[in-house]
Amino acid sequence: MTDANAILSAMTVSDKRLRHTLGVAECAKKLAATHFPALDRNEVELAALMHDFTKEYTFEQQLELCRYYGIILSEEEREEPKLIHSKTAAAIADERFGLSKEACSAIYWHTTGRAAMTPFETVIYLADYIEEFREHPDCVRLRNYYEKRIQKEKDKSVALIKTLIKSFDITIKMLIDDGKIINGAAVTARNYYIKALWEKTGK
Repeated sequence: MTDANAILSAMTVSDKRLRHTLGVAECAKKLAATHFPALDRNEVELAALMHDFTKEYTFEQQLELCRYYGIILSEEEREEPKLIHSKTAAAIADERFGLSKEACSAIYWHTTGRAAMTPFETVIYLADYIEEFREHPDCVRLRNYYEKRIQKEKDKSVALIKTLIKSFDITIKMLIDDGKIINGAAVTARNYYIKALWEKTGK
């Protein structure tokens, strides 16, 4: 059985990336405890540690891994290479470290998110955005938003859904402002969670 030390010892990342990775692991476990207590905390930690495993690989290294694992890239991913690392990291988590199907799926979707995310996917996606060491203004803004919502909302699931919607709003606006391609999964996810909020709250 893979443990955290096995993953950490195999990593080749900068100190900044390592700090972020450890922050995601801690944040993901806290999110799981708050919203999905049935999730296995150890599995959540392992997925969090793996989520950026290949983030600092070169584009050529990413493409080589895609060829090796038979990963088919969309045009969007070829235009925005930062999207590829989630797929290659998920493949390595499966083949090399034997992580569960659920954990690998959470790694796979952590960058863009998607509609109807599983609890596992949700905690890894959101933890990557709001862990305590993220200093980008958008990350700080979303972290503060979540903390306020979790204090204000009686229903914690409403706080979570509102935070997910906010995350997609921030990401999509940033991509529009920067003139970049918007991954379709993020748009579909935003629409899905808006409808989920309507169903949950009636408004």
